[in-house]
Amino acid sequence: MAISITMGILYLIVAVAAGPEFVQSQLSDGQNFIIFSLLKAITFAGGVFVIMAGVRLILGEIIPAFKGIATKLVPNAKPALDCPVVFPYAPNAVIIGFLSSFLGGILGMAALIALNAPVILPGVVPHFFTGAAAGVFGNATGGRRGAVLGSLPNGLLITFLPVLLLPVLGDLGFANTTFSDADFGIIGILLGNILRLFNS
Repeated sequence: MAISITMGILYLIVAVAAGPEFVQSQLSDGQNFIIFSLLKAITFAGGVFVIMAGVRLILGEIIPAFKGIATKLVPNAKPALDCPVVFPYAPNAVIIGFLSSFLGGILGMAALIALNAPVILPGVVPHFFTGAAAGVFGNATGGRRGAVLGSLPNGLLITFLPVLLLPVLGDLGFANTTFSDADFGIIGILLGNILRLFNS
């Protein structure tokens, strides 16, 4: 419910900003823009629920299976799982983390516009997954303030790092292409610049 309400507010803001006529004529096939926004929010929440069910399945079934494989093939290996695995530990921190990361993305976008640099629009998916995970870990160490302070820099990072990655990927033949995760941004910039040295 919390995700539906939060996303509903965000979708409504965007729908109002785009204009009811545009939404109804171009996006919703004539459906009322408010109903369309609310249905999209509920669909997003349903998708998150499916992910959480998958996480529970992974924790309950795949990790024990991996343990059996690990002891035979790769002794002392540890299973690595994606960030949604931490969401059930602090559901409120998930929402706080997402909103804080998204705010960081909006602030970063405004800074990029002011700097006349390429503009990275805040994407809901990267801000939701990495921002929410940062919020959970921040909440575990510093409560609500930790959730905000853990996620806000994430939003800034996944806004500025893709801008720095643009020229690197452009030199590799992927013009106007970038990626929205901080780990890919940092490693991509480092490896791309190392490849530049070898190319020159």
